[in-house]
Amino acid sequence: VPELAARGVVQQLFPLHEQRILRRLMKSWVQAVCEAQPLDDICDYFGVKIAMYFAWLGFYTSAMVYPAVLGSILYTFTDSDQTSQDISCVVFAIFNVIWATLFLEEWKRRGAEFAYKWGTLDTPAESIEEPRPQFRGVKRISPVTSTEEFYYPPWKRLLFQGLVSLPVCLTCLASVFLLMLACFQLQEFVLSVPELPRLLRFLPKIILAVIVTACDELYKKVALWLNDMGAL
Repeated sequence: VPELAARGVVQQLFPLHEQRILRRLMKSWVQAVCEAQPLDDICDYFGVKIAMYFAWLGFYTSAMVYPAVLGSILYTFTDSDQTSQDISCVVFAIFNVIWATLFLEEWKRRGAEFAYKWGTLDTPAESIEEPRPQFRGVKRISPVTSTEEFYYPPWKRLLFQGLVSLPVCLTCLASVFLLMLACFQLQEFVLSVPELPRLLRFLPKIILAVIVTACDELYKKVALWLNDMGAL
């Protein structure tokens, strides 16, 4: 067909549907309630692109349950005063940052799993490249690819993640939370004093912008250091 289309013999192509398969998908997919999507059947009939889209859509919809539940709880139990609302916003923002990171990483794994299952997983370029110069370990023959690789014991990597990476990340999150909370408190105090000049009312926001910029530069250096150490 592509050759005929290139020669101009075929101008348009519209494949006819299989009513039997459509009825089966209607029952197992469209009309089904609280059941997993028949992704393999979708892939067999509509192709990998359509199946991958609905796989992502289902994963995204399921993942949205967590921020929806937390947001509903915060909205229900947060007091009407400004301080409580600010704290709830900060908590929800931190949760969204963590949730978004975990969502992306989990979808990478899930998408690669589907791509491998459906035969569309290309060989990544890094799999045929030499190991990173920062990577240290003992050379061995990989039991999976039968190629030479550096091996570093997983328990040592987990030990570093548990004793260094996790405390550093938690410390950074706690620091940001306290700094943002202090800025909100300062803003509330500034707004409660009517005698202050109008220009000073923007001071808390300016301070917050400076803190965000400084923390961004600091976190880049921390992230690079953790990444280099994680290459052990």
